[in-house]
Amino acid sequence: MHKPPRLKSGGRIGVIAPAGSVDRKAVETGIAAIRAEGFEAEVAGNLFQSNGYLAGAAELRARDLLEFFERPDIDAIFCARGGFGSIQLLPFLKPAQLKTPKIFVGYSDITILLNWLRQFCGLLTFHAPMVAMDLARGLSAEAKKHFWSVLGGETREWKLALGQAVKPGRVEGEIVGGCLSLLVTTLGTPYEIDTRGKIVFLLQMAGKLTHPAGVLLGDFTHCEGEGPRGLKEIIDDTFGAAKYPVVMGMPAGHGQENLALPFGAAMALDGNDATLTMLESPVL
Repeated sequence: MHKPPRLKSGGRIGVIAPAGSVDRKAVETGIAAIRAEGFEAEVAGNLFQSNGYLAGAAELRARDLLEFFERPDIDAIFCARGGFGSIQLLPFLKPAQLKTPKIFVGYSDITILLNWLRQFCGLLTFHAPMVAMDLARGLSAEAKKHFWSVLGGETREWKLALGQAVKPGRVEGEIVGGCLSLLVTTLGTPYEIDTRGKIVFLLQMAGKLTHPAGVLLGDFTHCEGEGPRGLKEIIDDTFGAAKYPVVMGMPAGHGQENLALPFGAAMALDGNDATLTMLESPVL
């Protein structure tokens, strides 16, 4: 993994919309939150384009991403929101075009780009709050401190106590994964996620749970049905025969709390005491 430089005070953050169309007021509110932390912000040239529910044509969205990766005055790239459409960018992107490590932040539909940049370009990425969503709404004190201190390199190691261990054991490795419904769309394509030997953050099907190092489950929002078989029963059934640690309760994703999670840094997942530990700084 190629680590990006840490985000220094006064650094310039580029804001892109790789997926769904964005609300201008929400973007402005999120940018105000960025500037309140002592950083500059610049929106991509095509940020407010709209093609139905998409933020403009896929080629233009890909162009914005490439431009900000290539510009030396852009220190980090934050996605405005998820929605749908990130996978449409991949035919317009080539790993050779993305050689310079740079902080790249997003989640939800951005899962596609987080894992593609990590797996095919060797770039460390961040499953973390987005501009027109979490930053516009306002982060909790814990999430805010966690987010900016990790990106700024002040927090070089951390250990989180999670909700519940499903299977015991302890492993070290990189984290891959993200939003389940998006990862499914890569199966059978040239962009299919590789989970072998990795700590998988939320994924189930197509043999992707056969050889991981471990499984970390995040927030499941609006997933409880009215039937007798609930989420916990499904998880217990799914991982009952697993020979690797499985832990649930990572406060990341679409829930009330969304802690920044680096994809590509060395992590330790412990199913004996239900903890996740970052073992190294994800930035230089």
